[in-house]
Amino acid sequence: MTDDHQTPTEALAAIEKSRRAVHDRVATGGWRYDLTYSALMAGMVGGQAFDAPFNVVASTVGLMGLVVIFQKETRRTGLKLTGVSPKWARWVAIGIGLLFAACIVGLAIVRRMSPETPVPLIAAIAAAAGFIVALIGSRLWRRVYRAEMRLDR
Repeated sequence: MTDDHQTPTEALAAIEKSRRAVHDRVATGGWRYDLTYSALMAGMVGGQAFDAPFNVVASTVGLMGLVVIFQKETRRTGLKLTGVSPKWARWVAIGIGLLFAACIVGLAIVRRMSPETPVPLIAAIAAAAGFIVALIGSRLWRRVYRAEMRLDR
């Protein structure tokens, strides 16, 4: 409930307290989310090595898993963090997306250029690369987000 008789100092203190609470909720935990996110992304990337319908199933299952972990993280923190704000965290998220696009395009190129290579091997290598990209990207995004939300500037 708001107090219409707050002084400007009290209002600024309330804003700072709210911002600190947001920072503290996001700053705690995270490894379980990051590892789950990385595993889902690895499955989505690695699944693209297979023909239809398996590649579509990998994407669909991965996307559904991402929705579930997003909802769980939203319940845990009380925030819907989409990755597109604040400013520098947005660029990290865009970079992660571009790296995944590069992994998938690279996978398609390798698959076409070396049809004799076993698909499970290509899928495993792509999944491992996807996992590493996702884990590094997720940890980097979290670090940038925390730095931007820090109040001690």
